Amino acid sequence: MMDRHAASSRSDRGAQGAQAEWLGAMQSLAEQIQKQQQYSQQMTQELMNTYMQLLNTPGSYLSGQAEQQQQTLQQTAQQWMEQAQQQRQTFQQQAQEQQQSFQQMTQEVLGSYSQLFNIPLSYAKQGLRDAQFPIEDYDELTVEEVSARLGALSVEDLREVRDYEERNKNRETILEQLDRRIRSSS
Repeated sequence: MMDRHAASSRSDRGAQGAQAEWLGAMQSLAEQIQKQQQYSQQMTQELMNTYMQLLNTPGSYLSGQAEQQQQTLQQTAQQWMEQAQQQRQTFQQQAQEQQQSFQQMTQEVLGSYSQLFNIPLSYAKQGLRDAQFPIEDYDELTVEEVSARLGALSVEDLREVRDYEERNKNRETILEQLDRRIRSSS
């Protein structure tokens, strides 16, 4: 019981650790995008300042069109900023959806894992015994049915059946038959 609890606890910690790692990576990526957006804003502002200085330089052949070009530049910068904001929002939405999907998947895995350990032990033991026992559905068979199936068994299988019979139903007729077969095969 303690082993199952410890294994389940380790599994929960492992899944939580993976989830925390994934969330940390997503947070780091979001921070990088935000830094890039800030850097783009700064570069755009510096570009506008440099361009305005050029337009306001005496003797510039473009000085007459400075106001129109400044508006065009501001509109372009504004469009860039809006696109960057939209991309950031789209990324955040996708990251949130991925986080929710990951959490749901983690919960499903943990649920399945928990169900595995909640199977009654008797079912698990019965399944293992049935899978390995020499005579299928032995407990449901009559003395005659068991006797009919003994001929095909090895000495090792006969001993296993005898030990099981003695511990459970302890039917004298079957035990005697098994003893005779084991002696004659030895």
